Amino acid sequence: MRRLGDCAVLAPILLALVFSLSPREACPTDGTGSRTHHFPEPDSLKPNVAFWEQIYTAYGIGDFVLHDRERLGVIYAVVRVTGTTDPVRAADLAKPEVQRLRTRYRDVLSALAAGVPPDALGPDGRMLWRVWACPCTPDELRRAAGGIRVQQGLRQKVDEGIQRAQALLPRIRSILQEHDVPVELAALPLVESTYNPRAHSKAGAVGLWQFIRSTGKKYLTITRGRDDRRDPLLATKAAARLLRHNYEALGSWPLAIVAYNHGREGVLTARAVVGSSAIEDIVARYTGPRFGFASKNFYAEFLAALKVVRPFLIGREAHGGAGNRRRPGERAMPSAPLSPGIEAAVPVSPIPDTPGEPRPTTEAPLPHTDQTRADGGTDPKATFEPPDPPAAAMNTSPDASGEF
Repeated sequence: MRRLGDCAVLAPILLALVFSLSPREACPTDGTGSRTHHFPEPDSLKPNVAFWEQIYTAYGIGDFVLHDRERLGVIYAVVRVTGTTDPVRAADLAKPEVQRLRTRYRDVLSALAAGVPPDALGPDGRMLWRVWACPCTPDELRRAAGGIRVQQGLRQKVDEGIQRAQALLPRIRSILQEHDVPVELAALPLVESTYNPRAHSKAGAVGLWQFIRSTGKKYLTITRGRDDRRDPLLATKAAARLLRHNYEALGSWPLAIVAYNHGREGVLTARAVVGSSAIEDIVARYTGPRFGFASKNFYAEFLAALKVVRPFLIGREAHGGAGNRRRPGERAMPSAPLSPGIEAAVPVSPIPDTPGEPRPTTEAPLPHTDQTRADGGTDPKATFEPPDPPAAAMNTSPDASGEF
């Protein structure tokens, strides 16, 4: 009886201790209050995350990366333009060489799909055969031929954004904590606007968090005389509420982030069609008409942005000191080695020189960072025209995604 009595006394105490633990206290952290388990990086998404981290930190506005649309780790070449700091001018200068290479690689991949031996197609045939870890099925190669995409580097835009972010992040973090959402969400404005409260997109999204008018009106005051989307603190409070509502509806933070781009109802539909709540399953298997390149890559971009922002979000001392971040304008090395023995940029085939004009060069083709074979996937359209909406707004300039 005495033992039963002790248990009767201890039971309420134990229950009180259990219920006194808040969700934040119960969650594992990295020692800084950052709840690391909310944002997993599935193995199948790691090549995409690495790709976007390189676009953010290693490739600048003069770099144009030719890669596979579905398997971002498959990189064919990098066209480089020097002598201009204007991203639109750089894109114009790079475009002829980009289109020449894209046409060449498309034709070679189509020939490989038709059974032409790689040695018969010269160095490009051997390179593409190696990049795709062939032997490959004809369907795989035909899909690859129609899925060559080009991404302009964003290093300078990201550097400018990080400079703006340092004054904003302490207050953003505080607001996110007040709304009981993960502080890692403070990295999302890097993807949306590069922390520019005055940013606006061609789709009408405005401010640090890029609210469109219809969504913004649910959380903010938007009138002719007042637009709270432009207030970084009020917009952060609104974004915290929206993301919390996404999480409550979807049950996972990766899906809540995708819903920020694709819409809550759109992600609910994707989850139902795929029959899974795993972000990697939805990215790999959902083929809804509006679930294009931007939506498929939004979570991977967020994870890449989080890697860039984390030192400033948690404090440089906690991340190993100020030396871990390069100075603005300093070219960073890729976060992971692309390949041993990559050659320096070399002149491309004849492009008429104009005195004083910058001239594009082409880096040696890069073997894919993802060592697994391509699985074919769906059959996207060729990307000679502007394809899906921007994967990241990244600023207010025309063609701000860096894709053309």
